[in-house]
Amino acid sequence: MRARAANAYASTQIQTGVSSSTPGDLIVLVYERVFDHLKVGKLAMERGEHGMESFIKAHDLIQQGLLACLDFNVGGEIAQSLGAVYEWSLREIISARASKSPEKIQEVIDVLTPLYDGWLELAPKEHITHLLDEANSGNGVVQRRLATNY
Repeated sequence: MRARAANAYASTQIQTGVSSSTPGDLIVLVYERVFDHLKVGKLAMERGEHGMESFIKAHDLIQQGLLACLDFNVGGEIAQSLGAVYEWSLREIISARASKSPEKIQEVIDVLTPLYDGWLELAPKEHITHLLDEANSGNGVVQRRLATNY
């Protein structure tokens, strides 16, 4: 019973935090999760494992959390440039998995990092810190839920 209540509370906390977030906050959080999954997958690859689950989640986050959210009509050249970078990243993740190349994964991380840094500058830092504090509270329940979902 306690576990069910804790999971329900964690779910509500996540949903509340996400629904009160600005688009910039959400993009920063998506980037952070992408980096988490790419790094875990890269470490697995370096140990001779496939890291498939991590790479699939990173791929999905880039495709559905970054690329799909671009408005090419409003964003113009910036949206087109970001779209090209995101599409390149998706191809490189697939290529890295096929060739078992952790170096290619590091290249993706290296290319996406300046974009993440730019979003960090645009998004209000206090709000992001608040969301991360929520995610880190609750004896790991929220973290496990975030890790399970993405």
